[in-house]
Amino acid sequence: MTAEKRTIGMAMDYSPSSKAAARWAVDNLVKAGDRIILVHVLPKGSDASHKELWKSTGSPLTPLPEFMETTCRREVRIGPPDKEILDVLQTAS
Repeated sequence: MTAEKRTIGMAMDYSPSSKAAARWAVDNLVKAGDRIILVHVLPKGSDASHKELWKSTGSPLTPLPEFMETTCRREVRIGPPDKEILDVLQTAS
């Protein structure tokens, strides 16, 4: 019997508690072959241009290796990624 692959969603606002929750999920919940979807939660009062960018289509699903490329982040108007969270996600992949 093969293990069922799961999709796990994690909301991330980059606060210390959301980073701790991501680390906990990777250490205790995520299994080999699982798909992680990281949902970026914009802080209250953040730049409205992000909302307008994805208003009609929704935000893109970007694979981690592609997301790590500077050109990809520039295309979707995302600033430098949080190194701590990238390390957590790379550990899980």
